[in-house]
Amino acid sequence: MTKARFIGDGTLQDPTGIDHSTGRSRRLTCGAALALALGMNLWAGVAHAGGFYLDERSVRASGRAYAGAAAIADDAGAQTYNPATLAALSGSQISGGGYLIMPRARVRNDGSHMDVGPFTGIPVGGADDQGFDPQPTGYLHLATPVTPDFWLGLSASVPFGLKDEYDADFFGRYDSTRSKVAVIELAPSIAWAATPQLSLGATLSVQRASVTLVNAVPNPFDPESDGSFHVKGKDWSVGYALGVLWRPAPDFSLGLSYRGAVDHRMTGSAALDLGPMATTQDAAADLRLPDMITLGLAWDVSERLTLLAGVSRFGWDRFKEVRLELEDGSELVSPENFRDTWSVSLGAEWKAHDRLTLRGGVQWDETPTVDAHRSTRIPDADRLWLAVGASYGLTENLWLDLSLSHMFANTEPINRAIAYADFATTIVTTGTTRARSNIIGVGLSSKF
Repeated sequence: MTKARFIGDGTLQDPTGIDHSTGRSRRLTCGAALALALGMNLWAGVAHAGGFYLDERSVRASGRAYAGAAAIADDAGAQTYNPATLAALSGSQISGGGYLIMPRARVRNDGSHMDVGPFTGIPVGGADDQGFDPQPTGYLHLATPVTPDFWLGLSASVPFGLKDEYDADFFGRYDSTRSKVAVIELAPSIAWAATPQLSLGATLSVQRASVTLVNAVPNPFDPESDGSFHVKGKDWSVGYALGVLWRPAPDFSLGLSYRGAVDHRMTGSAALDLGPMATTQDAAADLRLPDMITLGLAWDVSERLTLLAGVSRFGWDRFKEVRLELEDGSELVSPENFRDTWSVSLGAEWKAHDRLTLRGGVQWDETPTVDAHRSTRIPDADRLWLAVGASYGLTENLWLDLSLSHMFANTEPINRAIAYADFATTIVTTGTTRARSNIIGVGLSSKF
C-alpha cells in the first residue's frame, strides 16, 4: 500500500515534474501525473460551514446561532459543545433531531483556460453551476446521573461533512465534479460537579471518516470527451474534548471547552478512467482535523429573558499543504495554506409561556480558505448567520424543538491550476463564488 500524508515542510511539487523550491525537473509517469494532478485536491476542498465543520448537533443551539452553547445546559445535546454541562442537567434526558441543509453557491467562470504546448489561453467553457444538493444530517444524545455529582452522556452526530456534485459540463470539471465527505462520531462523556458552582467534563470521540472525490480529466485521445479520476478512502480514529462550567451566581454561567485535533489515516483507491490509460492504484492520506476552543456565556437577565454569547477559535492552520503518494511511488505536494479562524455569536431566549420558549441569534463565521488556493470543491467565504428557533412543550416532559438559519456570504475568487506534464497541458480554473444557505432543524427533547 502506497502511503500519502499531509505535512508542512514548505516544499511545492506538482505533476508537471517541477520542484518549485529548486526549479529542478522531476519526471513522472503519465498515469501518475494525471492521478496526482487530480489527487492534489484530496482534502483541499471538502469545506462547508467554516472549513467542513458542522455545528448542527442541537436544534436548540442552532436556534440561537450557537451563542452560549458551551455555557447553557438546557438539554442532553449541550454535552457535544461542552461535556461539563452534563452535571448541570436535571434528571435523565434524551434528545434527537435532524436537519436539512440547503446550500447554494453560484460559481461563475471568470476566464478559465487551458494551455497546450505553445498554445495558451484556450478557453475552457461550460455551465456555471451551484454544485450543492440539499443534504440531511442528524444527532442523538443521552444523559443520566450516576450519583448526584457524577453524570454520564453519549452522543452520536456528524461534526464534519460535505456533499456536492456538479453537472458534467461544469466549467470547473477538471478541478472537481463530485465530493462526498462524512465524519460520523460516537462520543461517550463524563462530568463531575466538583462544587455547586464548578463542573468538569471529558469526552472520548470515536470517529469514522469516509470520502469520495471525482474530477474530470482532459482526454488527449478524444478531445471531444473527458476521462475521470475517482478517489475513495476511509478510516477510524479517536479524539477527545475537555470542558469546564462555572456558575459564580445563580443567574450567570461561563463555559469553556477544548476539542482536540484528530488525525485520520485514510486508506483506499485512486482510479483513472482514460481509455487505454485506465488504471487503479492503492492510495492513502492523512486527514488532519482542527482543534477548537470555545467560550460561552449565559446571563438570566430575568425569569423569562436569557442573553447569550459565544466565541470559538478553530485551528485550521495545521492544514498547510497536501502531500499525496500513490502506489507507483509518485508524489505531489500542493499548498493550501488554510488559516486559523474565529466565529463570534450573540443570542437570546425568551420564555413566552411555561410551554413555549422563543430564541434567536446572529453569528459571524470565517472561512479557513485563502484566495490564492480556493477550489470549486470549497466555494467558501466568510459568512453571517441569522437564526430563529422555538421549543414547545407537548407534555410536561416532552418538548418539540424547531430552528431556521439563513447564511449570507461574501463574494470570493476561485483559483486552481492543474498541470499534465506528459500532455504538456495545464488547466487553470478561475472563477467567482457567491454562497447562501438555509438550514431547517426539527428535534425532540425528553426528560425521564
